[in-house]
Amino acid sequence: MTPNMILLYLTTCVILTAANRVYVHPFHFFAYNKSICDEMERQNQSTQEEKVFIPISLETSVSPDEENMKGTSSLDTESLNVKDLPSLTFLTELVQDVGFRHFNVLRKSHKCETALLSPITIYATLVSFYLGASKQTSDNLQVFLGFTTPSDCTSRVDGHKVLSALKTINGLLLSKDVDTSMKTFLFTAPGIYISEAFVHDLAPSSDALYVRSIDFTNSARARELINAFFEARTFRRSNNILTSVNPSTTTLLFASYIYFKVKVKNAFQVNEPQDFWIDSDKKISVPMISVTSMFHYDSDEKENLSVIRIPLSKHDILLLVQPIHGNKLERIESTLSRDSFQSWWSKPSKRYINLTMPKLMIKMSYDLQEILRDINLSTLLGENADFSKISDTHLKVGKVINQIHFELDGSGSEIEQPQNASEQTADTVPLEIKVKKPFLVAVFEGTSKALLFFGRVINPLSAF
Repeated sequence: MTPNMILLYLTTCVILTAANRVYVHPFHFFAYNKSICDEMERQNQSTQEEKVFIPISLETSVSPDEENMKGTSSLDTESLNVKDLPSLTFLTELVQDVGFRHFNVLRKSHKCETALLSPITIYATLVSFYLGASKQTSDNLQVFLGFTTPSDCTSRVDGHKVLSALKTINGLLLSKDVDTSMKTFLFTAPGIYISEAFVHDLAPSSDALYVRSIDFTNSARARELINAFFEARTFRRSNNILTSVNPSTTTLLFASYIYFKVKVKNAFQVNEPQDFWIDSDKKISVPMISVTSMFHYDSDEKENLSVIRIPLSKHDILLLVQPIHGNKLERIESTLSRDSFQSWWSKPSKRYINLTMPKLMIKMSYDLQEILRDINLSTLLGENADFSKISDTHLKVGKVINQIHFELDGSGSEIEQPQNASEQTADTVPLEIKVKKPFLVAVFEGTSKALLFFGRVINPLSAF
């Protein structure tokens, strides 16, 4: 056989192999497979009594190793890696959709205020409840998370795989440039035993898991103890997560805390506070940072907005969106969708820019139960919801709190050399951009493009 014939043969084989490759929808990366379904069926038919976990009282002193349930995990879930981009991309789109639904409620309930949420934390919280849900509650949560209604076992979402994928995304943030951590808290009424399997399932999804019992009938005392416990385990960075507890509707309370602190490379603090216009008639002085570098930038004359993309670390991207030409932030917010970010991500080209923007330290708490009520889905985690995979006792889920501590600062105190100096010539004049009006802010994980944080800044000082 001649070399040309061999080449033709190999080329034909490659083409036929590619043509015969079966397309697998990304959903199947997160669904139960047949072998797992068979194993679950055997477990359901087993008469072996399920192991339970008895939460320690919140008023009992225990060692740090005993109170943090992180070390109890025996979950052996295969982790996704960055090569599984189709499945990660599919999941991050669902995360964005759920995040936007929550932000639309938050922006209306916090008019004229800074508002920030973490779509990936919201999604992880809902997946945690999905792991403990049964029957119609499980089906409803699966649909709300963006998947199709299940018809049989193999069309059901495996929550372990979803949490594993979210953990993979969060793991990409581990960098010397970023200080981040996530903690999960589960508070139950006395006498409620939790499924040991459920506790093990939750443990890998955060850096620390605390499961404690508390008497909710003394609501003032419960609020005081929970706030003190939460503050101590978040190194006093947090605000009080509870202002009230309704004992008649609470036998389980869920809270998560995410801390994220990052510095913009080569940015320095401007010596004097700068003017920031809260609205057309009111301005305040705020601390700002400044950096000169090559950034992706786009000025959309049709939509009357500008977008600047700033690398925070190897895997973090900061996106700033400002209205221009008299446009209003409210108009941009009202038209937000997943497509908005795809457009903002793909359009910008590199420009040499001198950027000045406010420092940020945002502390934000929100109750997912309140947001679900506002979108007429109060039954999703409501009084009649079935969480029998969490406990044999019927649970009344009270507040479901997500709290964020978000800091953005400069990396130096004086002017440093701009990044990518080789990309501009000596006579290049930087485009001056000063963020001095309310704006949208987003933080993405750069590989999967997962939306980690999203919100608006109306008054930078209100966050300090």
